Amino acid sequence: MSAQAASQDYEVKAGLEELDGFDVVGLSRLITSGADGAAEEINQLWQDFFQMQIAHHLPERLDDVIYAVYSNYEGDHTKSYRLTLGYRMKEKWVNDGNNLGTLKHVSVQNGSYALMSAAGEQPKALTETWTAIWQSDLDRSFKTDFEVYGQRFFEEGVHEVLVAVGVNIK
Repeated sequence: MSAQAASQDYEVKAGLEELDGFDVVGLSRLITSGADGAAEEINQLWQDFFQMQIAHHLPERLDDVIYAVYSNYEGDHTKSYRLTLGYRMKEKWVNDGNNLGTLKHVSVQNGSYALMSAAGEQPKALTETWTAIWQSDLDRSFKTDFEVYGQRFFEEGVHEVLVAVGVNIK
């Protein structure tokens, strides 16, 4: 299944899916604090993302769905990792080597992903979902994970985020 299909239909997706990789370009930061300080760093990145109006810098984006991509893990979720907030780009645009300026490109890996919905009061629902993931026995790959902020995130009373966690399948 393509990640674009998953992002469009995520209200009915939960479970394990094989997803095709895709490219995201956006604002990126290395998250270095442990679990306690990471929330502060992540909140600041989101503030910068909206303040800088990143969408206006990326006219070649596929759509207005926002992706939060976790990559470059230096171990498990308690170690440093990179978080990129951005948009899926047309493949040709990425391959043409366009100047990104202060923005960064990240490739979400092909592979198996556990898909979960975090719906309701945000960021509470998202925090509860990630806490459940951290406490689970999922065999995480720690290559790329991502969140999808599509139309259902912005719907009053829904506020649903799709969380996709890369997993190892034996």
